[in-house]
Amino acid sequence: MRAILLIITIFAISFSQEVHLKITDRAAERIRVAVMPFVEDPSSMGDLVSADSIDDIISADLDFSPFFTVLEPEFFPKIVTDEKDIMQSDWLTSGVQTIVFGSYGLAEGEAYIYLKLYSVPNGKVIYKKTYRGLPENLRRIAHAASDDIVRKITGEKGIAQTKIAFISSRSGNKEIYVCDYDGYNLNKLTSHKSIILSPDWSPDGTALTFTSFLKGQPQLYIYEFAKGRARLLSGFRGLNTAASWSPDGKKIALVLSKDGNSEIYVMDVKKKKLKRLTKNFYIDTSPTWSPDGHYIAFCSDRSGTPQIYIMDSDGANVRRLTFDGDYNDQPSWSPKGDKIAFASRTRGQFDIAVIDVSGENLVYLTSLGNNEHPDWAPDGYHIVFASDRLGTYQIYEFLWDGTKIRRITNIAANNTSPSWSPRFNWGQE
Repeated sequence: MRAILLIITIFAISFSQEVHLKITDRAAERIRVAVMPFVEDPSSMGDLVSADSIDDIISADLDFSPFFTVLEPEFFPKIVTDEKDIMQSDWLTSGVQTIVFGSYGLAEGEAYIYLKLYSVPNGKVIYKKTYRGLPENLRRIAHAASDDIVRKITGEKGIAQTKIAFISSRSGNKEIYVCDYDGYNLNKLTSHKSIILSPDWSPDGTALTFTSFLKGQPQLYIYEFAKGRARLLSGFRGLNTAASWSPDGKKIALVLSKDGNSEIYVMDVKKKKLKRLTKNFYIDTSPTWSPDGHYIAFCSDRSGTPQIYIMDSDGANVRRLTFDGDYNDQPSWSPKGDKIAFASRTRGQFDIAVIDVSGENLVYLTSLGNNEHPDWAPDGYHIVFASDRLGTYQIYEFLWDGTKIRRITNIAANNTSPSWSPRFNWGQE
């Protein structure tokens, strides 16, 4: 299994100069970060009540990234609240490269977080910003700060403000729920009191497609967040399922069986015009677009067992991608374009696997229970999936190399089919 090498270059002494990372796949080394306890601003116009401390939220966000090692407080040379408190030599000895600290408070009905980043090698504050929002959105405000820390230090965009949509049976029926990427702020999206399948976010995050048996047969719906309701998108006879948005948001690849067996079509979202891509007597399903929109990966049993294939976005030039495993399904194309994650059965149970789009470097990332429905985060470094390793299916996340696994659902019900949202700016609501 390949790890991530982070070659760290810290440019000297200037506010405008930044820290940059280059990522290869030969070894593992991460930036050491110390996140101080945030203190209440003496000028705050009231108490900001929160069950979670800001530094805990930011620490968890940074720790889950592939770029940082977050130092435990007991190893801090000193607790600091201001750059004047920092003895540079002590922190250099500890190996810490960046110190995060700041304050919080209330002003005119808004919560705010004042953030500072201190570069230990530079001996200076390299970034500072005030974040504001509604008091009940304090976690989201902290996530926005985390994303900016990632961007400032690495040049990469963070994912702390993203969301996860998934299907849960916790209400007695399969409904769609949405939560923050770390499992907090859970909301029930649908109340169809039926069976729901295959949620998928639109590229701009304003809509979510899914299949529902609300009217007795599997029909495709689109939930528009601005309107707060779902409407029918495709109701042909037979299957209307496994929808996948094109990167430009203008098209949806989906599976229809209106002409006999399940085939892959592309639908123009506005005009509802269809184009059929596969034409055979086999089962073709689970389409996923490449990030440039030029290709579609999908599952087909045309070789005798379900395997992953890739074709041009117009259906031409089909090639087989997977040969290991007796049942490979649910492909998800990495936003970076170089890899495809999928569910693969090799030991009588399903595991999450990742393979290069060339068909090389197949890696199995799981080995406990059944593991299904992988979906990439928008940064291309994280994957969300469902696993029954502890009994019921729960939602888990980890890095693309299988490390830093964490569970984000814990209720005694089946939670499946996760879909990772694009990036939002929730913290600035």
